Amino acid sequence: MCHTSTLVHPISDEDNAVALIRFESGALGQFEVSWTFRGGMDLRDEVAGTHGTIWMDHFLRTGFEMFTAGGSRGYVAEKAETEKGWLFPVGDEVSELGYVDMFTDMFGALEEGRAPQETFYDGYVVNAIMAAAYRSAKNRRWEPIELFEWRGGTTPRIGTQPETYDGHVVIKREILPDGRQKLILKDRSSGDFVDRVVAGS
Repeated sequence: MCHTSTLVHPISDEDNAVALIRFESGALGQFEVSWTFRGGMDLRDEVAGTHGTIWMDHFLRTGFEMFTAGGSRGYVAEKAETEKGWLFPVGDEVSELGYVDMFTDMFGALEEGRAPQETFYDGYVVNAIMAAAYRSAKNRRWEPIELFEWRGGTTPRIGTQPETYDGHVVIKREILPDGRQKLILKDRSSGDFVDRVVAGS
């Protein structure tokens, strides 16, 4: 499912888009793109899984932060809009954008006679996803990703056996400052919710 808009630029194509992708496993992916984002280039990946979460900020928050009152009209980073005030210069922009790893792998694959990490088929899948996103934006409904060839096999649905406590389903478990645990429980028969504080484990 995708929505596109032209919000700022005087062009016929979109300058903003947001899309949702439903996977066979039941997982949901989201991407947001914008040519009108203020404050520099925003490149982030966020993954929330059943056993953990990882957030990566590849460009705006790489560790360098500086303030300058002057400004010399110099280069700070790609798509940076100012050279004064609080700035987030990128220490190794070519590396942060992935070019070093991409070309190292590609040239290594050519020299070693092996397939690169990113193949033509990967590009084919990405383009099929983009085509479905554009169809969805036009038709304003969920659209399938159409592939003539799928090499990924099948993926089982995400599913876990719910944790139980004293005959109730554990909805959430929180650790309190004193080490005890607060449980949010759901009664199987009535559907009512109840909080219970128990000793820490």
